Amino acid sequence: MSSRNTAVTQLSRHGKLAREYWETYRLRALVELGNEEQQEEFFHALDLRVTEKIGTLTQDLLQQLPADQRAAARRATRSQAQELVYDEEIWLEKEPGTEHREM
Repeated sequence: MSSRNTAVTQLSRHGKLAREYWETYRLRALVELGNEEQQEEFFHALDLRVTEKIGTLTQDLLQQLPADQRAAARRATRSQAQELVYDEEIWLEKEPGTEHREM
């Protein structure tokens, strides 16, 4: 197994999705990250950052709710936090000419 495959399997779904998005819509930016090892380091760091931000934002959003509503709202709140973080960290502007592609 190559080192890339090993590193990719260590990514959570956030990192895997980010890599797939970049491979589909941001190929030039991906190449600018450097060699495979540098790319893997980037996506590993991005994966960790996204995971942490989703957790923090979920907690922040839950704290805004009355205590008796938090348990019931946890899943929806986490989905909302994930959407916001993905918009900021993963769904970056598509490179020209890639808009027609689908993941």
